[in-house]
Amino acid sequence: MQIRNRQNWLVVATLLGLVTAGGCGISPAIKRAGRTDAQKEQLIKPGMFGDNAPADRLRGRFDFWNEEVVRQDVAVGTVFMGDSITELWELAAYFAPSDGVILNRGIGGDITPHMAKRFDADVIQLKPRNVVILAGTNDVARALSANKPEQETISGVMANMEAMVDAARKAGINVFVCSILPTNPDTGNHAGKAPILPKINEKLKAMCAAKRCIYVNCACPMKDSAGELRKDLARDGLHPHYAGYEIMARVLNDAARANGLRL
Repeated sequence: MQIRNRQNWLVVATLLGLVTAGGCGISPAIKRAGRTDAQKEQLIKPGMFGDNAPADRLRGRFDFWNEEVVRQDVAVGTVFMGDSITELWELAAYFAPSDGVILNRGIGGDITPHMAKRFDADVIQLKPRNVVILAGTNDVARALSANKPEQETISGVMANMEAMVDAARKAGINVFVCSILPTNPDTGNHAGKAPILPKINEKLKAMCAAKRCIYVNCACPMKDSAGELRKDLARDGLHPHYAGYEIMARVLNDAARANGLRL
């Protein structure tokens, strides 16, 4: 759904509880971030990437809501950044906002180079306390299709992940980096991913230790004895359904609590 003007936003926002029923200001349930008037006018929009980039599909929607977050001075607790696994995650079913709203900035089919380019717009300018990054599986799929060398793929993913982590850390945001989930070749065309995913995850874990961010090992409890995604957690061998997301939410919440944080 495209929300094209401010009047329509007020209707939707009132229904969602973002503004009072009388339309006079923001709901007391929504906390303020404390932006100055000047900061409310400093909007970041990454533009379109072209070449049928999956990231372009939700650009208009994200730009609209990002602008409202900034100009309405909404406090953001956590932003989830990622691809289809993040986009399909019904976050409200698993997480209760604590010190700010929870926002989903996942886009199906997205790759880490485009996530890094939209990170300032979809994360940094929203001033969240936390960001959860789950990315890389589409980079691997594309690389396999193009017969790219394994090391080139790993280096590319890591460079983009490091760029996002560094930007978030510089902005004072708590960073959670999730392992790339395993896949199951029996229920999808994912056989080629099996050797490379654990290697990227080891790099992600080492990066988190070096950069003092939080590595969230969602992969471990979701894989079977063969190291593949458990068949009871996804129908297509890739995208979790509710049972899979329940495990991911539990692991993520446990990681937050272990570090004295809340999502």
